[in-house]
Amino acid sequence: MATVDVVSVFTRGARSSDTAELRQTRVANDIARATAVWSTGFFPGVSCNINFNSLQVIFRDDVTLVANTVPGISDPRVVNLISQTKAAVNNAVAIYVVYVSGPTLSSGAIGNAGPQFDNFVNTTNFRLVGNCVMSDDAIDTYALAHEAGHVLFGRFLNNNSDSFTINDPSNPGDGHNNIPNNIMFPFIPASNPFINAAQCNVASQSRVIRENVGATPVLAMAGADAFSSITNNAAAAGSSSKKGGCCSCCDHDHHPGYICVPIPKRVRKLNKHVFKLLKKIGPDKLNTKFNYICKDKMIVLKHM
Repeated sequence: MATVDVVSVFTRGARSSDTAELRQTRVANDIARATAVWSTGFFPGVSCNINFNSLQVIFRDDVTLVANTVPGISDPRVVNLISQTKAAVNNAVAIYVVYVSGPTLSSGAIGNAGPQFDNFVNTTNFRLVGNCVMSDDAIDTYALAHEAGHVLFGRFLNNNSDSFTINDPSNPGDGHNNIPNNIMFPFIPASNPFINAAQCNVASQSRVIRENVGATPVLAMAGADAFSSITNNAAAAGSSSKKGGCCSCCDHDHHPGYICVPIPKRVRKLNKHVFKLLKKIGPDKLNTKFNYICKDKMIVLKHM
């Protein structure tokens, strides 16, 4: 069995953030849908046996991130919040999902995600996590399953560090798939999205999968009680990254009590490369044009 752990972070005002029960319900639904796509699968795709597991659900009532001010995971506030969260969960290899408030991100997307390097020794010895941000309109959709695909497809094509890509392995040169009911279609399918064998093969080798973890991480923050330090700094992730602890976009300690380890240049360079790849791919939006039905073992598009 392959396992992808998920750490969910609700910011103040995000949909379903009001109570612990609502937060758990939204996360459970996202996890279940992602597992349905990547583990058991839907016709006419394959079963891939990649299961998603909720490792921790965190509520940051001291942080407000309005979706239409957030372009994606490259936003310094998101980078900083995830950096703090990683410290609170002992730098677990996981997909870190930040739920923000408002219908869509500034790009019009309902979500944005990609792999991020925790460490890099060489193209066979490196460590990845997933960074993800999702808006209110991502609720009750297959958004997490789709965003997980962008994370799981992160890999080196050869032994050159410049060869890192997040492209869909079944659609060379493109981060999205051209088949409307494939989970990686740019307009996320509303029902029964499938994956193909090429996607499964690459995703199964992802370093974000618990069983495939690579090199020792570079610790962005350390301390006896990292999460306590985070919550005691109420403004830590509410504005720019220059006001919130140690993060992967800088090398400095901004608050007493934080111990910062400089992030190697090559790790920063690779993460910036991922940001550029995601920008090139374009926004992930919901399907609003077609319904999909199966007829005689064929996918049929039906105008809504």
